[in-house]
Amino acid sequence: MARVIRQPPAQPFISFRFALALVTFTLWSTDVMSPALPAIQDDFLLSAKAVGLTVSFFFLGRLLGNFPAARFLDTAGSPRVASIGGLVMVLGSVTNAVAPNIEVLYAGRALQGVGIALLVNAGLRSILSARPGRGVAMTLYGIASTIGSVIGLQSSGLLTGSYGWRSIFVLSAMLGVVLTILPIVSTSVARRSLRPVEHTSTVAGVIVPLRTYLAPLAINFLVFCNYSIWVIVPLYAQRQFDASPTATANLLLIITITHLAAAVPVSRAIGRFGPSRVLVSSLLIAAAGSAGILLANSVWLLGLPLALYGAGMVGAVNSGGDIVLHRGGAGSRAVGSLRQTSDLGLVIGPIVAGAIADALSYSAPFVVFPFLMLVVVAGIVVPGGLGPRTVTENA
Repeated sequence: MARVIRQPPAQPFISFRFALALVTFTLWSTDVMSPALPAIQDDFLLSAKAVGLTVSFFFLGRLLGNFPAARFLDTAGSPRVASIGGLVMVLGSVTNAVAPNIEVLYAGRALQGVGIALLVNAGLRSILSARPGRGVAMTLYGIASTIGSVIGLQSSGLLTGSYGWRSIFVLSAMLGVVLTILPIVSTSVARRSLRPVEHTSTVAGVIVPLRTYLAPLAINFLVFCNYSIWVIVPLYAQRQFDASPTATANLLLIITITHLAAAVPVSRAIGRFGPSRVLVSSLLIAAAGSAGILLANSVWLLGLPLALYGAGMVGAVNSGGDIVLHRGGAGSRAVGSLRQTSDLGLVIGPIVAGAIADALSYSAPFVVFPFLMLVVVAGIVVPGGLGPRTVTENA
């Protein structure tokens, strides 16, 4: 039986409604990037791999930011961590808006990533403290983040088409100011309420040995590698169908709307069937959707496979994340480990996808990554693989 050690008394959380708002604004600022990728590629004359690096440096910053975030949540509290994250995001966004070359843009993207890591960890930890039920925290986080993604994609398509790609980073800087102030306001409101933020948590703070949930973390990493489709789809659509930034934003919007529509059914399925069954079925759906992109013969026919991909990915992310959080005792270490493996996948995935596209074709990633998802499924269900002893987790 795993030894469980009590953590020190928890620091204040961001109040529940403000935490949801914080996640929404954070993902709004995150998802303005993808529709602008073709314009950035043309402006700096980049290869597909170099374009992928603009995403990978962002998630490298997020990966590095997860380490101090996981530690400081228990010592400084979520509101302070989130406000610092907002300030760092402003600095990174301003750097990107004035970047004279791709190297400066890479640096600014990494700074943005560090800020986003602090914000996301603070928001997710606060939501988990207020709503600890099985699958609930990941579902609420998914809904809030998807709303932010929808707004981000639409605003990015409009701004890039009208004012150029630099305008999206001006917007991100403005959102960073809001995200710096929001946690401070949240703490002030919570202190005046009848239910102070310090007492909203119903989850006992625990530290669970990392080895007890290493396999689910590995699966989470591979699932997030599959999100590299966000880099390749805009490039593929532009070259295959001459898609505009607005059309590209609308294609990615299909994924985010599907995320939103599928979130509640996925949560119910996790509660009814257990997260492992939902994880396996979701991975199969995501693989079918991403491979189906190659069958589309017009830009708008990409919508159906992208919807399948979106539904599968929200199921895989929520069920896989639920396994990690509950095996990890729902503490800051589990949240940090979940975010670290997620962001590591988001660093590695775009680099690999870009390299595959440069070496083979822009179609090749839609073969390689579905195959990767099938390998993950085999590792879960085949006896002697990752199997029930390490992964299966029923409600």
